[in-house]
Amino acid sequence: MCGIAGIFSKSTPDKQDILTMTDSLKHRGPDASGYYTDEVVALGHRRLSILDLDARSHQPFFSQDKRHVIVFNGEIFNFKQIAAELSAGGVTLRTTSDTEVLLEAFLAWGVGFVHKLNGMFAFAIYDIEQQKLFLFRDRFGKKPLYYYHHQGTFLFASELKAILKHPVVANDLSINKTTISNFLQLGYIPEPRTFYNRISKFPSGHYGILTRDLSLSILSYWKVSHYLTTTRTITEPRAFEQLKDLVNDAVKLRLVADVPVGIFLSGGIDSSLVAAVASKTARLKTFSIGFDESKFDESKYSQRVADHLGTEHHSYTLKERDAVELVDQYINHFDEPFADTSAIPTMLLSKLARENVTVALTGDGGDELFLGYGMYTWANRLANPWVKFFRPLLKQALRLAPSSRLRRVKYLLNKVGQENLRKHIFSQEQYFFSDEELKDDLILDDNLLPPWEYDDFQYLSILSDAERQALFDFQFYLRDDLLVKVDRASMFYGLECRSPLLDYRLAEFSINLPEQLKKKGNVSKYLLRKMLYEMVPEKFFDRPKWGFSIPLAEWIQKDLNYLMKYLSDENLDKTKVFNPVFVRDLMTRFERGETYLYNRLWVLIIIQKHLLEND
Repeated sequence: MCGIAGIFSKSTPDKQDILTMTDSLKHRGPDASGYYTDEVVALGHRRLSILDLDARSHQPFFSQDKRHVIVFNGEIFNFKQIAAELSAGGVTLRTTSDTEVLLEAFLAWGVGFVHKLNGMFAFAIYDIEQQKLFLFRDRFGKKPLYYYHHQGTFLFASELKAILKHPVVANDLSINKTTISNFLQLGYIPEPRTFYNRISKFPSGHYGILTRDLSLSILSYWKVSHYLTTTRTITEPRAFEQLKDLVNDAVKLRLVADVPVGIFLSGGIDSSLVAAVASKTARLKTFSIGFDESKFDESKYSQRVADHLGTEHHSYTLKERDAVELVDQYINHFDEPFADTSAIPTMLLSKLARENVTVALTGDGGDELFLGYGMYTWANRLANPWVKFFRPLLKQALRLAPSSRLRRVKYLLNKVGQENLRKHIFSQEQYFFSDEELKDDLILDDNLLPPWEYDDFQYLSILSDAERQALFDFQFYLRDDLLVKVDRASMFYGLECRSPLLDYRLAEFSINLPEQLKKKGNVSKYLLRKMLYEMVPEKFFDRPKWGFSIPLAEWIQKDLNYLMKYLSDENLDKTKVFNPVFVRDLMTRFERGETYLYNRLWVLIIIQKHLLEND
């Protein structure tokens, strides 16, 4: 796992610029650094050594003919199989690294070689002779890649902070305020946009070709919905056997490393399954985090699973003061507005794990692939004709409900267009702003409310509403929130995280499973549970799903209350984006007991902080 950066310019790049960009990524690769420059390109690399720890595998890495050079961030889990294919074709490899396999496979098979890769990656290959740059990003967007393309300069990097260091960008930086409304409803800025004009996220599942005249072509090579078939008739016994084969192989591939490997173990279904499968191979170290607040503390569940599996378990209890000390660091480290506060415990968990291992497996992906979230039930409910018919009456009744939790459900019943439905359900499940609030109350300038451009799932008529919602989460929430969170939080401490349940073969398999094999009655993640219960007692998981969240509402009322300064009339007047009367009303309602509004206040705090600091 590493950090990469690059400059492609019509004028000779300044070596100091690539040094500065790459050094800003030192946390991603503390073990080594390297650079390549010529009259067109400058490439930089920071290395976290995982495979082939020898200096021969440092990057930038050159092909045997010295014509091509690569900078690579990620891991190719099936690199040994690809290496065997190359050897059978007469290629002699000099190292045992996946970096060399990547480069030589590209030379052997061209851009189509990307279909052979099972891994997480973002990499650039430069053809020195033709002065052409090739960029690739993995199917799910596990590994980040940003780029700037303007004024005769093309820049790319693993994190925004590296691009922001380049003088061309520093002199040309402006905020893309049209991203604000999406952030207020999602808690993140979806691909391909960023908070800044002219800086974009390179799309996942794509590759790009940049020529000498700075012409950029970006082409898709994978999208999970393209693997959906019109018939889904697989039987449960056959599906179960296929699932076991896929999960076992995915975990096995991700245990390959020349450094110690551990597991993030929350005690939930997904991480417990990964831990159970991995524990069949070796005795591993597992890591969990708990909270002082008993309502949020699930550490006892992870300890119980660890004891059953016989892992060497390490746990850390998060106190409010830990969060207060980290909150500014977390907000700044993500480089653009990012509202997922579970990044704080993820950072602390990564710090704990890094003291013991260099690689950690996670359970990410199970909820999106196997209908694990409660919002999927709501998606089916809202599609019910009776609910649609009685929507106005239900909404009116919920206004008078004694429970704040029930009162917030009224926002879910807002009538929205089909093109906005998936985003609407997500935003209300997360307690963010509704379309109605943004348009009628909060945002002062209608020009900052662009139409939602991303929902292309209407043609997938074979899917239920729950499955469409899960596909939405897979292509947005997972990619632009959960995977971003884990990457930034773990790489801040030089820890590599791998997600076996996000093996692309599992995604292609799960999208064609009948819904009843994902959720059977009220049992979510049915097939995953069935596999897990062969290894860990079912009684360990007889409890409601909680998730990796923090008691943010309570913390805002106490030690994090100082952040409310960003919502003062004075600061709202400086940014001139939000209606101060409505914001004051939100704050008053929150203070009077409508604590479900905490995430609305949180996204406002985050966006205001970024607007003020970039003014």
